[in-house]
Amino acid sequence: MSDSLDGLTNDVPMVPALMDQLRQAIARPILSVWDRQFDDVRTMRRISERPGDTFVVRMKQAHTFVAESCVESMDENGRRITDEIGVMGRGKNTMRVRRVTLHRPGAEDVVALTNLLDQAAFPAGELLGLYKLRWGIEQVFQQVTETFSLQHLIGSQPQAVLFQFAYCLLLYNLVQVVKAYVAADGRVLATMVSTFYLFADIKKELIAWAYHTDGKWPQRLRDEEQMRRRLRELLHGSWDPIAYKKASDKTPRTKPPPTRRLHGGHSSVQRVLDGKAKFVKIT
Repeated sequence: MSDSLDGLTNDVPMVPALMDQLRQAIARPILSVWDRQFDDVRTMRRISERPGDTFVVRMKQAHTFVAESCVESMDENGRRITDEIGVMGRGKNTMRVRRVTLHRPGAEDVVALTNLLDQAAFPAGELLGLYKLRWGIEQVFQQVTETFSLQHLIGSQPQAVLFQFAYCLLLYNLVQVVKAYVAADGRVLATMVSTFYLFADIKKELIAWAYHTDGKWPQRLRDEEQMRRRLRELLHGSWDPIAYKKASDKTPRTKPPPTRRLHGGHSSVQRVLDGKAKFVKIT
């Protein structure tokens, strides 16, 4: 996790610290997927500077690109795909990359950049499908906010907000593990299990355990396979299609009306504390 006390800080300067952490934790090569603001040559070099590390980045800017080769194909919906290999950038800031473009009539084209240059091993359609999965990140943010009540902050300092958010991400990862075993027990896809309802049940069980015991948790060292067997044993018969089934995404969500509005619609806690944030009076 690479962060800043100012919530409006651009994410690009945080990339080096983040990649250093990932490479210390993961020895094998990393394939990472990035959004449009990370499409500059310097950032892509940092992402792939360790041998074997690869990336897929959506292109935002109109970069200079000199194509060496071009292959055209069609996706499953009959839309044209242009698959080019060439050099992007100017002067010292150049990089040999592959540019895959999904042409969408009547809509913005999707352009992905990657250093996976082997077109036979990594088909253009699969790279575009991989980038499409990135939308799940936005869904994670929504689930974390709603499931762990991030609308209610534990403190007013930026450090408190960062701690709460990091802790909620850790909780989210743990709940996803439980969710996978519950889904396997019910022989359904994990996407069918509601994170919100499952965590509500977990909270009840933890409260009951804390209330009815001395608070001591029996500890036993287990390797990965022993832990998997233990989780399957504990969660056998846990699937409840009524209690855990995910609600329809089309259900309207009501939002409370704002009582005070920031100029521009948003700011960071640090800028509020520094007196740099501007508020708009609501009449």
